[in-house]
Amino acid sequence: MAGASEAELKEAFKLFDADGDGVITIDELKTLISRVGGDMSEVEAKALIGQADKDQNKGIDFSEFAKLWEALHGEGEAAIRKEFSKLDSDNSGFITKDEMLAVIAAGFTGDKMDEAKAAIDKLDVDKDGKVSYPEFILVMKYKK
Repeated sequence: MAGASEAELKEAFKLFDADGDGVITIDELKTLISRVGGDMSEVEAKALIGQADKDQNKGIDFSEFAKLWEALHGEGEAAIRKEFSKLDSDNSGFITKDEMLAVIAAGFTGDKMDEAKAAIDKLDVDKDGKVSYPEFILVMKYKK
């Protein structure tokens, strides 16, 4: 893995920690993968949590999260990061509707703003109006 920045890890952790209690549970992991259009079995989720759960409390706190995040990236992470960088033209760490519109305008006819909004909506897991790299990689890797 190219090495996630502290900001990226914090952004990703917030996506997973749905109840904001500072611990990612098996259910929260499965729920997020489901929200991005994927499917993760109980066995897969337990295995991933177990890999990173140093204190064996059946949950992942922020100090353990980097290991889980690395395991979720798997193969092809460099190519996905490269695609994200192409879309994130201002290097802010987020893809905005304007950036998506610029990409779509280059090769699309029709209502470009609606298409850009639809693309962002598909990728914007936390519904804040922009797409972070953690959201992007989760959708790219797990959406069925």
